[in-house]
Formats: sequence, C-alpha cells, structure tokens
Amino acid sequence: MGDRIRPGTAGEGSGTIGRRGVLGLAAGGAAAPLAAPAIVAQTPETLTVNAYGGEFQDVFIPTVVRPFERKFGVRVIYDDAGTASEDYARIRASRGAPGFDVAAELTPPEIILGARENLLERITEREVPNLRHVWAKSREIIPDRGIVHSYQYTALIWNRDRIARPESWADYWSPGARYGEMIRGHVINFNPGNLLAVYALIMAAKLGGGGVDNMEPAWAMLRAQKPWVGVVVTTSAQAAPYFENGQVWIAPYWSARSMYYRDTGHPIDLTIPREGTIGLGNCAAVPVGARNKRLAFEFLNFRLDPEVQRAFSLAYKSSPGRPDITDWPAEFASAQITTEERMRQIEFPDSEVIGRRRREWTLKWQEIMGT
Repeated sequence: MGDRIRPGTAGEGSGTIGRRGVLGLAAGGAAAPLAAPAIVAQTPETLTVNAYGGEFQDVFIPTVVRPFERKFGVRVIYDDAGTASEDYARIRASRGAPGFDVAAELTPPEIILGARENLLERITEREVPNLRHVWAKSREIIPDRGIVHSYQYTALIWNRDRIARPESWADYWSPGARYGEMIRGHVINFNPGNLLAVYALIMAAKLGGGGVDNMEPAWAMLRAQKPWVGVVVTTSAQAAPYFENGQVWIAPYWSARSMYYRDTGHPIDLTIPREGTIGLGNCAAVPVGARNKRLAFEFLNFRLDPEVQRAFSLAYKSSPGRPDITDWPAEFASAQITTEERMRQIEFPDSEVIGRRRREWTLKWQEIMGT
C-alpha cells in the first residue's frame, strides 16, 4: 500500500507521495532530454513517516501530515507498510536504519525493545518540548525512547443486528455458551502480530485466574474457541470488511477504530465487559539511523500540539496524549480517556513482559490455530 500515490494527495499538490511515486518521478526526470540550465526551484526537504494504512491513513494525512507539511514547508513520504511489531522488526533488521525517519505507530513493547537494543533515539524535552504536557502515565509505560501521542483501550464489539450486547469477555472466548449454535463461524481471531490479540489473550487468561505471568488459561480458552472461529486476520484494517458485511458478529477491537467504524455506518457497537479492559498507549519514535532526525523530532513535537491533538482525536475517535485539553464535546469525552480519574481506571499491562514473551506466545497461538 505504501508504494502507491494516494488519490487526492500527491495528485492534488499536497506533497504526500508513495515510494513508487518518488522513484517514478526520478525515472521520468532521467529519461527527459537535456535542456539548458534554468532557474532551479529548491527541492523541499523530505521526511519519511511510517504509519498505518486504511482508514487510519485517511484520517492521519489531513489532520497531521498535511498541516505539518504546510507549517514547515516540507514534503512527507508516507510508508504505510506493516504492523507495529513488523515495523520494529524492520528497524532491528536494518540496525536502526529502516528507510523511514519516524516510526509513527509503535506500541510500548516496541519502545521498550528499542531502548534495550539501543535502536531508537533518546527523546527529552530538549528534542520534543511538548513532552512537558503529556500524561504522567506516559512516562510510566515507556522509557525515554519515544512519545505516547494518543491512547485507546481494548473494547469488545458486536453486531447489533445479530446478537445481544456481550456482558463478559467469556461471551467472546466461549461464544456458544452465550449465543448458541447460530454464532458458529461468526467469530474473529487475531494473530498476535497485532497487540490487540495479545491483550485479548490476557483477558482470557484473567477469566481463568491467570494473567501476563500465567497465560495457561488463555491457551485452554483459545482451543475451545477455535471451532467457533470463522475468520482469522492480523491487522485491524483487515478485519473491518467482515464487520461491514456482517460476517463477524463479535470481536475484540481497539476503541478508536470501533467508534470510527460505528460512526461511519458499520452495524456494530462497543462495550467494556464487566471484567474491565486494557489500555494502549500509541507511540512514536525515531530510529537511530534516521536520515532527517531534526525534522523527525519536529514531527513528534507537532503531534503533541493542542490543535493537532484535537483534530486527530476527534477524527479518529482516540484519546489525547495530553490531559490539559479540556474543551472536548460531551459525547466524545464520555467514551474517552480525557481526565486523570478516567486514566486511573484503565489497566496497563507490563509491556516489558509482553515484549520478552511475545514470540513464545505467538508460537503457542500458531500451534493451536494451526497456522
């Protein structure tokens, strides 16, 4: 997806182009006949940003990327390949020089690994002055190798036209017990390449008296759930068509995307089950081998500007990365983390343990699911 020129962006002069677009322009220039030197326009400074595709990109470009380009007079090259774990794998494999300057959508486990492996730049208020305004929680859940620019939580979504509202995480992990035979084949499961799957497995472990330090109950529930599963995907974007066409009736899902799809007409709604939920800090970082670190730090600081926070949060339905923005619409604030009191109600798992054991858990998931 990152290799294409997105309609309505580069073609309309926004300066946001895919990698193939850059190469195509270069190739076209090489093939053109030589002409007498003329006044040469200065080439805009460029910044390569890696982030998600799909509807995230549709929101991120107009609310963050284009305003950044206008403010700094630069051109952003958008790389939309990979999940957070896959993007960090690119950083690791390249020893910190993955070809992008900003890893705009990582999660705490990747930031912790990046600090341990010294592959992400240290970030202080000197590089990113807006860090002085972030949640206190943000300083607790990641080391100083990134920023937390937004928050969301793990919701449970359901098809309003097909089943009743789920009350417990058990309604997802043991769907037949709650909904009967009709739900067989209408359950989705996520590969642990998506942190969403890990969080859902942690909630399964909690149902059985376990947790991050004891995942055995989760594997028993995964085995029992498997015959009911009709769809298995990795990314959140891959799951969206199944919600829209009505094939999937129940799923764990990030709160931001859940609200986004609900409000754009998908037949779903979201809830926090009675056992609670797990929060996610959405992070951004700068690889140590980034070509344009100065502009990369400016981009991270820009993401924390109040007006940018407000525009992106309202458009993507995610919670802000700073608590000092208070004039949120009432409907938005009721479903988001916008106060210190609400932040204290959200559980954040030990991301260091997740980072250390995620490969082991992924292999176990693959063994059970047969993929």
